Amino acid sequence: MQVVQSAVRKTETGIDAYSALHRVLDEFSHIVQSAMTRILLLRCVSFVVCCCCCCATFAQYEPPNGIYPDAVFRSDIKTVRLNRADWEISYPVAHINDDDPLELTFDEVTETAKTYAYSIIHCDAAWQQSRVAVTDYMDGFESNYVRDYAYSFNTLIPYVHYRIPIPNIDVLLKLSGNYVILVYEDGDEEHPVLCKRFSISESVVVIAATAIQARLTAYRNDRQQVDFVVHTANHPIENAAQDIKTVVVKNGQWHTAITGVRPLFIRRDELDYRHEKALIFPAGNEYRPLDTKSTRYTSTRMNAIVFEQPAYHFYPEPDVSRGKSRYLFHEDFNGRYSVQSEKTTGENHDIATDYVYVHFALQTPPFPDGQVYVFGALCNYACLPDNRMTYNPDKGQYEATLLIKQGYYNYQYAFIASKNPLIDDTLLEGSFSDTENDYIVYVYHRERMSRYDRLIGVTIVNSMRR
Repeated sequence: MQVVQSAVRKTETGIDAYSALHRVLDEFSHIVQSAMTRILLLRCVSFVVCCCCCCATFAQYEPPNGIYPDAVFRSDIKTVRLNRADWEISYPVAHINDDDPLELTFDEVTETAKTYAYSIIHCDAAWQQSRVAVTDYMDGFESNYVRDYAYSFNTLIPYVHYRIPIPNIDVLLKLSGNYVILVYEDGDEEHPVLCKRFSISESVVVIAATAIQARLTAYRNDRQQVDFVVHTANHPIENAAQDIKTVVVKNGQWHTAITGVRPLFIRRDELDYRHEKALIFPAGNEYRPLDTKSTRYTSTRMNAIVFEQPAYHFYPEPDVSRGKSRYLFHEDFNGRYSVQSEKTTGENHDIATDYVYVHFALQTPPFPDGQVYVFGALCNYACLPDNRMTYNPDKGQYEATLLIKQGYYNYQYAFIASKNPLIDDTLLEGSFSDTENDYIVYVYHRERMSRYDRLIGVTIVNSMRR
């Protein structure tokens, strides 16, 4: 207890409190042997630190327009993923009583571990903070340490790998709905390094969904349509037209979301969303593959692999626009990626896989009215300066160099017009109704006088697999 008191006496701000906890745990690590005692100790010290943090005044992160994004805010934070712990290309959705936890993992390209903490916020269907108190939606403290981290091993570019399981010994979520997890350094909650979305479902309704070629003649060649029926026999709903909200997202990318669609028919035990026009999506095209697993052997369409101090550089063959090409099917991850390399096993992919530079090139005439970006989960489905391409007039191509972890990737090229901020992934890639896509259907229910949107059902439907 004297160690705890000593650390707290040295704590004058919330930032010092986080460092104090590290010192306390280091002092006790050689004393505490029992696993149960360690857990109790962590809870005790976390309580002391949280009290200290409350004494300091911190500004909270204010998301733009009140809507929490799915975003990474620092360029040295890499390979950010939130998925099921045992399936790295799964979507961030779990059941409220699920035995398989979600986990957030990320790397910081640095030689020294930092003091990171995280907060989990309950949101409504539109990703705005709900009116539910922290104690109502979560057992545990509002802010907690990121304790699980490891240094990279035998890599050319050093990094620190961080992991946050959800739930864990500090956090147990009690309500369904949308959540965001904010990670910040040294208690600086006003400036998080990342914000990731995930959802917890109750699964009290059954959603029967299909993704098909659009039925309207004008859209049959380049768009897909989602139809679904919500069966509510196990969950009676008083006023479905007002109380139910639905969201449909393509390939887990929230910029594609279609919201605000009301049921076409309301029957006794079902809500029918088989519209003709409301749930139509640009089908897009299959993602382009990129294989960087080996630094010794070039994969398909890889021109060269060159070691240039301090890392390996991969040079794929220059791509061309597919905007006016014919459709060609090939298996893909729908924009996601798998971390792996030839020198690692499944147990140490996270810390023994190296970072490499990839030099992307797209041969196409310049677009004076907008910008071109490398696009996919490798850049968190965002169009930022880090993945923006520049035009090389001597070679007649757009170019960009990205630092990514070795593995198997999917990517495309996206365009953003100067006068329209929306992401266009069809101008340079084309759009074909035969394309294989996942569609995630979310169904929310806000009962009369309720303070939050319950997520009563989620289903994933594929355009090829019925």
